[in-house]
Amino acid sequence: MARPSAVVSLSGDIAAGSLAAIGQAPALAMGMTYVAMADSIGLAMENAVANQQRGQVLADAALAQVLALIIYKGAGS
Repeated sequence: MARPSAVVSLSGDIAAGSLAAIGQAPALAMGMTYVAMADSIGLAMENAVANQQRGQVLADAALAQVLALIIYKGAGS
């Protein structure tokens, strides 16, 4: 029994679409890898900035404590 021409044409279109998807898969995979890497680097940079800010707050607090001790005890003693 012969297949109708519409079915043959449809199956050819599906095969061509599958080949196109298979051909684009490596490029899409690398694109997704680059996006994930960019997101990870962005998060790492945000964490670095937050850590620097926390360190600055701690340094300011330590300086305030030292200055308060110097004022309380006097610089000459």
